[in-house]
Amino acid sequence: RVPIAEVIASPQRYGLTAAQVTRYTNAARVRDGLAVNADLSGSETLLWIYRPEAFGGQGRAAVAIGDPDRADDTAVVVPGTSTSVAGGWLTDPDAAFLHRELARTEPGSTHSVIAWMGFDAPDSLVDPRVTEPDLARHGGAALAADVNALASTHLGEDHVTVIGHSYGSTAVADAAAGSGMRADDIVLVGSPGTDLARTAADFNLPEDGRVYVGSASTDPVTAIAGINGTIPLTDLPLLEVGLGADPAADGFGSTRFKAEVPGWTWKLWTEHTGYFDSGSESLYSIADITSGNGELLEDHGMTAPHRDALLGPLGT
Repeated sequence: RVPIAEVIASPQRYGLTAAQVTRYTNAARVRDGLAVNADLSGSETLLWIYRPEAFGGQGRAAVAIGDPDRADDTAVVVPGTSTSVAGGWLTDPDAAFLHRELARTEPGSTHSVIAWMGFDAPDSLVDPRVTEPDLARHGGAALAADVNALASTHLGEDHVTVIGHSYGSTAVADAAAGSGMRADDIVLVGSPGTDLARTAADFNLPEDGRVYVGSASTDPVTAIAGINGTIPLTDLPLLEVGLGADPAADGFGSTRFKAEVPGWTWKLWTEHTGYFDSGSESLYSIADITSGNGELLEDHGMTAPHRDALLGPLGT
């Protein structure tokens, strides 16, 4: 009859180790993630990956909304900075909102959306690792292995889309360009740069596969992505900042879709976190792509112009 909070605060008093408390805490976070996603999506949820002590106790886990072994369309959502199992990211509604949108737009198909917290993301915007690609490259290798494993157990045909947000978009790019990830389409939203992938060709997608990019014009994170291209009249590359080339830039080879946040707010971070908001034009586009209908974006009026190769993020 001792309150849980008291046991966690003083585990030694009750004969528990710090590792046992970590396992308990992360088990509770994953349990909550399964419950929240089931409630928001109205679908079954499955535990796909679980390593509670990984990354110094931050945990490694993934929750699938809908059965990925039987789905017609599977999406893997990869988060960015400030996310972890221990921090409760698995209860974030992004994956559930996408699953709900897919059910609305493609009611005759079966879908699985996987919330993948499978890598060690930077802890915060002031974490010095947020300006380096190391965590993205390590995460990309783990992501590639997990995504490629989906094909081993899937029954029948499947369309696989991997979606990376913020620092997670860099991890997705590195998974495709550096670790042999096999996906049908890629979606990058709020990207600070694509590191190992210089152009869309570096993603090594199937012939009909595409790299799709959602980049709100006032998203401050996308403003640090490097300018893609060369100095005019030379073969010298333009100086890049951030984590690599800007996938929304003209010449990258991507398809950019509309991802603006309606209205105006002085809180620019809203522009960076709103890509999966229910009812947003960004979520509408991501659902088109995830259902294997990315070619309909133009017919639906959802494509957006690329950024100017010389002005970079200023040429929104």
